[in-house]
Amino acid sequence: MIPKELIDKYFRNECSEEEKKQVLEYFRNSPDEWNKYMTAEDWDNFTVSRELDPGLSKRLFQTVSRNSFKKGGRARIAWLAAAVSAGLLIGLLWIYQPGKKDLAAQGGEASPTAEGMIERRNGSDTLMPVLLADGSEVILSPNSSIRFYEPFISDNSRPVYLSGKALFKVAGDEGRPFTVYSDKLVTTVLGTSFTVQSFTASSVIKVKLHDGKVQVAAADTVHAKWNSMILLPGDELIYDKTTMLASIQRNTPAEHLVKAGPANREAHAVQRPDWYNFDTSQLSEVFDQLSSYYQVDIYYYPSDVYNKYFSGRMRKTDSLETILNDIALLNHLTVEKKEGIYIIRKN
Repeated sequence: MIPKELIDKYFRNECSEEEKKQVLEYFRNSPDEWNKYMTAEDWDNFTVSRELDPGLSKRLFQTVSRNSFKKGGRARIAWLAAAVSAGLLIGLLWIYQPGKKDLAAQGGEASPTAEGMIERRNGSDTLMPVLLADGSEVILSPNSSIRFYEPFISDNSRPVYLSGKALFKVAGDEGRPFTVYSDKLVTTVLGTSFTVQSFTASSVIKVKLHDGKVQVAAADTVHAKWNSMILLPGDELIYDKTTMLASIQRNTPAEHLVKAGPANREAHAVQRPDWYNFDTSQLSEVFDQLSSYYQVDIYYYPSDVYNKYFSGRMRKTDSLETILNDIALLNHLTVEKKEGIYIIRKN
């Protein structure tokens, strides 16, 4: 028995030569298994190829006939009988390379595929929610589709195959990783929210993480030119199909102003001495002390004062505005005063 993922990979024409040999050898030894993946349309689309081993032809014909009778396809049986009696088979395991099937599951209706999977396709011009059996939610964009096995929840994995764009809100399950296959990329998570954009006509594939953590890797690890990458919230991975390289646009959270001084300044009233010194003190500490001494609100951006220091001796009579302007001048900062509030920032 070989993994269903490998068989599905074969049907998508993504197998290496060694993997193709493994799949074909499996089907040659287990014709009943091959027939599970065949539909009436598949048989009709076969083309005559080379001669097969007579024993193999007989076994395959018996298997096909048995299943065809069950389906009531009499005309198809007669056609296959003629092909086998002539010593030919319709390219069964040598040249059959099925392309993507247009299953026309419009309007969000589920449709079974030849691989024993369910497809949900969004043929509308609005977003379409899809609820999976594990509680995960997929928001399909227009002209997009997903495929997944039925039943969806297996012993150790939750694979989904995406074409187009979708937002995934994955239900947590540490024992069963949720994996999204999107053309050349594989995104694996345990429980999080992310968006994958993978349209066939586009030269790039994008994966953006909204919360949690995901790992993104190349589907073809043998020929990959980059290592798997971990995304953090706000990060977006962009994979270039032409160069086969991936890069990450890291999210830089918007920085907020920080208020200097104690949280409850009224409870920390301080009597200002006649003289006070700062001896190579961090600017954040200097602003805290000045806010407390002068009972005035001072705001600053942490990154603007990071690793900056100040040394000086102040008199009680020095104005706060003069002190702040001197500090700003020495550290390439500016001082802005609004309604009695001081804001310190980079030039």
